[in-house]
Amino acid sequence: MKRPDLAKTTRRSVLVRGAAAVMLLGASGCGYLLYPERRGRVSGRMDVPVLVVDLLWLIPGIVPGVICLIVDFTTGCIYESQGRASGSGESRPPAATVTVHLDGAVVATGELKPDRSAQLSWSRAPDPAALRARGRVVVSAGDGAKAEAPVGSLIS
Repeated sequence: MKRPDLAKTTRRSVLVRGAAAVMLLGASGCGYLLYPERRGRVSGRMDVPVLVVDLLWLIPGIVPGVICLIVDFTTGCIYESQGRASGSGESRPPAATVTVHLDGAVVATGELKPDRSAQLSWSRAPDPAALRARGRVVVSAGDGAKAEAPVGSLIS
């Protein structure tokens, strides 16, 4: 009965274990480990250092590099934080105004804040039952977009 060469078996197991370790590290993705708060983003400015590290994973093999790129792109970890300074001159989104209409007349106006709240200035105190039944809220964005909803559907 022949015994397998022990040196070949050891060498083969070291290679298999090494390849498995590279695959596991590659599967985790660099941006995925370094920036877990970025998960879930769908677009933005690409973070070049994360992209370079992902591309460096192509050196040990195509599979780990491709896995890193796929993981970072699909999770959104390759995109920079919104709070990071950028020289692209991005401006704030246009302000939106909120108006409340009752029976065709504007009874309140206000400006929508970034936290999606609005402080309304009322021209007259409306009847709450009439406001729920016939009132409408109109939100107008600076770019011309409008949204409208009955007050009764917004109040629980």
